Amino acid sequence: MPGLQSIADLTTQLRTTTGEVPPPLVGASTTVVNNSLYVFAGRTVSSRRMTNDLYVLDLESFIWSRFIPPPDSEPAPKSRYFHSASVYQDKIVFFGGMGYSRTSTEGLCALDDVCWLDTITMEWHYIESLPTLFNARPRYAHLSTVSGNKLIIVGGQDLNNQYISEINVFDLELLQWVQVCPFERQCGAYRSVSVSPSSSCSVPLFGSRSWEEETSYEGDKNPNIQRRQSILNKNNTLFRLSYSSPPVTSVENPVYIYSNYNFTDVKRELQLFCSPNAAPNRVQDHSTGMSGTALPPGLRFPTGHILGHHMILAGTCLTPSTQMFQLWALNLTNLVWTRIDSGAILSSGSWNRGILHEASSRFLVLGNRDRSLLDDYNHRQVNFDHLATVDTEAFGIYIPPASTCAPIAQELGLSVLNDPVMADFEILSADGKMFPVNSLVLSERWPYFAEMMVKAAETPDVHDEELKEKIEHDSSKLATICPKSRTMFFPESHVTTLAFLQYIYSDHLLTSEQHQPHILCQLLLLSDMYDLVRLKELATHALHQMLTMTTASQIYETAALTGRTSLQIRALKVMISAKKMMQRGINPAEFTGRREFNGANRDDHPIVVDNSRMSMLDEAMIPPSSPLPHGMVRAHTVGPVPQQPSSPMLPPPSPGMRSKSPPPTPKASKSNTLSNLVSRNNQKKMAAKQYAANGSGTMYFPFRS
Repeated sequence: MPGLQSIADLTTQLRTTTGEVPPPLVGASTTVVNNSLYVFAGRTVSSRRMTNDLYVLDLESFIWSRFIPPPDSEPAPKSRYFHSASVYQDKIVFFGGMGYSRTSTEGLCALDDVCWLDTITMEWHYIESLPTLFNARPRYAHLSTVSGNKLIIVGGQDLNNQYISEINVFDLELLQWVQVCPFERQCGAYRSVSVSPSSSCSVPLFGSRSWEEETSYEGDKNPNIQRRQSILNKNNTLFRLSYSSPPVTSVENPVYIYSNYNFTDVKRELQLFCSPNAAPNRVQDHSTGMSGTALPPGLRFPTGHILGHHMILAGTCLTPSTQMFQLWALNLTNLVWTRIDSGAILSSGSWNRGILHEASSRFLVLGNRDRSLLDDYNHRQVNFDHLATVDTEAFGIYIPPASTCAPIAQELGLSVLNDPVMADFEILSADGKMFPVNSLVLSERWPYFAEMMVKAAETPDVHDEELKEKIEHDSSKLATICPKSRTMFFPESHVTTLAFLQYIYSDHLLTSEQHQPHILCQLLLLSDMYDLVRLKELATHALHQMLTMTTASQIYETAALTGRTSLQIRALKVMISAKKMMQRGINPAEFTGRREFNGANRDDHPIVVDNSRMSMLDEAMIPPSSPLPHGMVRAHTVGPVPQQPSSPMLPPPSPGMRSKSPPPTPKASKSNTLSNLVSRNNQKKMAAKQYAANGSGTMYFPFRS
């Protein structure tokens, strides 16, 4: 990368926009909906005239276009600047601002109208609400955000430049003002931001109802991964990764209002505005609860957004020693600040406005790399010629994957995998372990398996022995089906195979087998090999939580092989930190279990797999009351794995090597394994018949003849 100065430069990319680029504007609104950035109104710097122009930037091609409403549609709202724009579903809701008065084009007035742009139909809609005691007063330079189906308007100034000390609530379903609340703070666009989560995250955010109800939450634990008791088996412990869910309009999240002022001796304030049901404590002050090794400087004309469980704060920092655009993140689980080091790109040029592109976990910064930041700030102008994109996932700030089913459904899926009666197929691991599975489940959730089953049905005369030589010389490492014995050879260790099947049956990562770093690396490789997008997202999310100084090199290698650039950069930063610690004479092993990069610490207990476990199929052949063969224990696919002492001298396993679970199991050759597939099945069928003949009942064996 030309001009690369530090690892931070890997997180930021520079784009030059083309097309109908907007002119430099003052007080324009910038909003992202899906993959488009909308710039509306503002005052031009050259003519000092307010406009009502609408520009749209395609965030894939980075081409600007100016939108002009068709003649038979509603016209654009009146010209204005320092208004507010908030996203509600696929609409952009605008309120207030400073505009021209009705009596004179030279006179100014503060506005109090509400309108929205439907970004699907690109049509303007105007709202005529009845006057009530709750109506918002005309204002400009105010704050706004959407919580549930409510538009929240905070502060601002009137035409006489007096601060308005109130919060107004507009119901976007009823289309009327429904609440007003006194707010004795001076909040405005120059010094403050107001934000509320646009999507739901399972991590309890500070001040939310779920945070207050989470009595078992501990601040020094990683909130993104927690151990919980199994619903179906109280003796088992499962893992629960954090997840996201679509926003529910009926649920009102708290509104975080952050202000900084007195820039020579910066004062910082954080208030929470809760739902109307929280009266009389609707506004809570948490200014003294914020902490961090460094705190944000005074940021002018800041913007704020919530991504996952972090609030991203961006703005212009102007001090005698620093003149640059800065990004900071507030962890909303513990109110700890961290700096987002975006590298050299934002340290020069004029960067003026930051906005979040939530779908890609990118923070967008608009500006001009060739202009002077101080000169443009003095004119309050925003430039649109260049766009810097900051990868927030490289800092551990992103939206976790969604949950596709309830925890009870996930465990029911694992119980089906545990029950050989439901099976009609076998998976053979590289070390000779058999796993009975249901072919319909695998066909539905694993496209590669369904494709191989179709090919096997088209070639019914192919014998297993004919596939033996092909598999031995197959360098693709892909699974292969033997149609006669209804068996798939899966070239992975039995531990990896089991973890992969648990994902197929549950659509989640929740068992102890799946939450070992080297197994997660193998799952990420498998997701890339078989093009399983959801598994790739889940494994990447889990590896973000497993990232420590001892696992960083392994995770870095796996991320590089699978194209997970954000995870790769983050792992590289941890490796560099470990190297710097060693240069200072500090042993990184002392920090093995600490997760300072996630904003919270988490204890790590090594999970070691007992390889003496017998396969589920072998266990099914033995009556429950009969003793097991010497050296074998019953296999389970759900629940904790027996702990064994591990040697501290062993290096972390490499994802480039297969079957790394300690201690190693002697690996059967592919030739011997495949030659004995049919005979092994016959022996097991005979065992089933003998058990049925000697027992009090009959045993159903699910494999076809």
